[in-house]
Amino acid sequence: MTELLQALTSAVPGLNIITDPDRIAQACTDWRKRYATTALAVVEPHTTAQVEALVRLCSQHGVAVCTQGGNTGLVGGAVPVADGAHATRPHVVLKTHRLRETLTLDEANLTLTASAGYTLHDIQEFAAAHGLLFPLSLASEGTCTLGGNLASNAGGVAVLRYGNTRELCLGLEFVNAQGERCGDLRGLRKNNTGYDLRHLLIGSEGTLGIITTACMKLYPAPNSRCVAWLHVRHIDAAVQALNHVQQHAFNELTSFEWMNAAAIELVQTHFPAKAPVGPSGCDHVLVEFSSLGSEDVLQERVTNVLGELMNLNPAVLNVTLAKNDKEAERLWALRENISEAQAKEGLNVKHDVACPVSRLPEFHHQALAAMDEAGLAMRPILFGHLGDGNLHFNLSAPRGTDAKAFLAQHQAALNDMVHTAIQACGGTVSAEHGIGQLKRDLLKEITASPNYRAFQAIKAALDPHNLFNPGKLVDY
Repeated sequence: MTELLQALTSAVPGLNIITDPDRIAQACTDWRKRYATTALAVVEPHTTAQVEALVRLCSQHGVAVCTQGGNTGLVGGAVPVADGAHATRPHVVLKTHRLRETLTLDEANLTLTASAGYTLHDIQEFAAAHGLLFPLSLASEGTCTLGGNLASNAGGVAVLRYGNTRELCLGLEFVNAQGERCGDLRGLRKNNTGYDLRHLLIGSEGTLGIITTACMKLYPAPNSRCVAWLHVRHIDAAVQALNHVQQHAFNELTSFEWMNAAAIELVQTHFPAKAPVGPSGCDHVLVEFSSLGSEDVLQERVTNVLGELMNLNPAVLNVTLAKNDKEAERLWALRENISEAQAKEGLNVKHDVACPVSRLPEFHHQALAAMDEAGLAMRPILFGHLGDGNLHFNLSAPRGTDAKAFLAQHQAALNDMVHTAIQACGGTVSAEHGIGQLKRDLLKEITASPNYRAFQAIKAALDPHNLFNPGKLVDY
């Protein structure tokens, strides 16, 4: 397909076109290193106009476009498809990190408009410089991009208070499969004029269009924060603690994260951060509160609420309040480094599931009981955003066991057990990580036929030639 690359060189001046095999291999390998594919080239547009021209030329030459932000996804959605009918189709990887045309802020409207290539950290810092808060927060925020956050409807640790990326987006602009600029960036909180294309693109994982710019909500920056670490006997006690805190400090509650004992033990094995001392074998909860009021008032309120919680619930064993921001960040490091610690121990089976908060203990107990009954002696490394019902139910091989061999033998059975349990509890097999190519076949299997046909119809209408990210999300 040298004709396409020649056409891009002549018709799209200033477009970065990378054909170095090592750079292509890097862009075609996903973060978990589960998928290693290839492409004709990596292309790096600087402007939306370049994206429009690039899409038109790729369409003319029959070359698929795989859009990639920070390549931090966990389901193979940001690299060319590795198997199936589309695996042999020529692709280019369109990296968005140079798309940085726009970064503006409207203080009166509490909105920020930014190009897709800005990292989440860039946007947080820009808002903070104006005394405002962009509340989306992920462990990968230094690398992941706004476009990727929107395309995957990223969640993170503050969904409980501020919602997913979808709830934070007021408008977006995208390039469609015909190479045309579409969308709306007006930042309106009320607008009932036709179908809302924004919500089709958010969470579509690059299969319907290429997001280039978005208008996002901002909030007043809190004046105070308070971070607490709780030791609890089990996940049931964690859910009870959440209920108590929501009843008594709903307006101040920002994050509520649960971790089982094995998860924290694993982090402390591989990282210097240490959890507050508590009873052996207990579970852990990390809670953050924030307020527009003073630090003293917030601290007193949190102390009272958590003190009352301990008096009422004997399964809440201990509470430690961070004394300052530095100590708070040390506590957060324990939570944020779980995935990295697990990666250091080798391959593992990841699950990103969610159900109503009230049924999380039921799911937890059902899934682990099924594994016990099957005699699978794996290590459950469990943690997640308990406040919004989302758990990362990760399973590692037993110590001293070859992780690759363990996965090859047991991964399918473990997946079935987790998926069966979460669906029985009214939940979903993908809370915030998406479908990508990892769960494409599973999505078709578990989705009601009329719904799945609607997915296919939307894809066919917006991308009739399957130009964008073929082989991902929906089978078309």
